[in-house]
Amino acid sequence: MQKLIDYIEQFVKLDRESIEAIESLAEIEIYKKNLLILKPGERCNKIWFIKKGMVRKYHLHDGEEITSWIHTENETCTSLQSYAQNTPSEEYLQTYEDSELISITKDNSEKLAEFPKIVAFVNAMMGREFANIDKHTKALNQRDAKGRYEYLREIAPEILKRAKIGHIASIIGVSRETVSRIRKA
Repeated sequence: MQKLIDYIEQFVKLDRESIEAIESLAEIEIYKKNLLILKPGERCNKIWFIKKGMVRKYHLHDGEEITSWIHTENETCTSLQSYAQNTPSEEYLQTYEDSELISITKDNSEKLAEFPKIVAFVNAMMGREFANIDKHTKALNQRDAKGRYEYLREIAPEILKRAKIGHIASIIGVSRETVSRIRKA
């Protein structure tokens, strides 16, 4: 749990009661590589913190897998629309490597909302995440293929080191061949 506590404390210093609540309500989950932890049609009722490993978020379009992101250590992941709106997921969450995740269910999140420090953390984290989504979308839309690859290297170097070339290409919206050419240049 300490990695999760450390992550939260990047945003807000937790008091003892908040730490004890997290330790009692969060669960460790161990998954083998390539396991689907969420499928389309299922309701997402958890937020995961990645202690070790990676989780790929993708959906199908005309039968083709479109990777929207690969989450790495010390990041959170969920199917945000499904989680927030209690609707069936339209995407997959799949472990990319053997992974150790810390999960908090929606019910337990609501219990944690009784602690002001945790509410402050959630607000700060969500503000940062929404700002990053906006920033990254603009940055990726304003660049050519090489620029998008370089931007991904800047914001998420672990993805470039550990992910398959086809998944990297999908994230930045180019072909595998384009990524290969960029890497050789």
